[in-house]
Amino acid sequence: MQRLRNLNLIPTGAPGIDKNPCTMPEATLYKETLTLGPIDEDELALFKAQFGALLAAPSSDERKLMLDRLTAYVIALRAIKHELNDIKFRGLNPEDTELGFSFIRPQFTVAGAAAVPQVFKRNWQIAFAAVATWYDWFWNGALTAYTMGKDFGLVITHLKSLVTPVPFMAECRFEVGRTGILIPFDVRMLRVGDTENGTAIVPIPTMILKPRASLYAQALADVAGTDEVALGGLVFGLGRVLKETTPTWLV
Repeated sequence: MQRLRNLNLIPTGAPGIDKNPCTMPEATLYKETLTLGPIDEDELALFKAQFGALLAAPSSDERKLMLDRLTAYVIALRAIKHELNDIKFRGLNPEDTELGFSFIRPQFTVAGAAAVPQVFKRNWQIAFAAVATWYDWFWNGALTAYTMGKDFGLVITHLKSLVTPVPFMAECRFEVGRTGILIPFDVRMLRVGDTENGTAIVPIPTMILKPRASLYAQALADVAGTDEVALGGLVFGLGRVLKETTPTWLV
């Protein structure tokens, strides 16, 4: 928790090269330069308090992973805040037109045949009918990315398999926008359960998806079956979008 407590609004680094995620003007991720919106003392204090409350139990591997990626979460907050006209950040209880955050729910993703509007996922399931075969995971039509809504963004840092005792997924690959085409990840370590609660968890390279970004993902398995793999990370968006039980952002 020391890393969380140490977040502040004091620029660091050599003159002109600010490395503080809370104050640096921009960040680069996978060839894309992200412009970062400002946060004030109240917003930072709220994020620190509520992010800490969201973390899993003290000895949880997921807690350790999320604290390790703390810089990424702050950068994502500020990048998405900038895209949404620097509206006020209100944490877990935003008004409809204020910025809030939460864990990623399936309804912020899309999976299905090409459709207008897109078809949101109702759960984290993915069916592997055969081994060593790449299956579309997040998509809008075969081999086609889906488009995020205009009022929220995601930061993805890890995967969690909700199937026990042995998850099925072995590898996955992501395409984020036009520049974030990532090499496939070996996620077979999902078969090793989290030390605290038995949840299978594995870190993956950080992905930040701004509003209106595109996302396409595939996965394959070593064993046929239906897995249930959740995206670990956070969603930042307008309160009205985060509160929805049936999403209206689909395009």
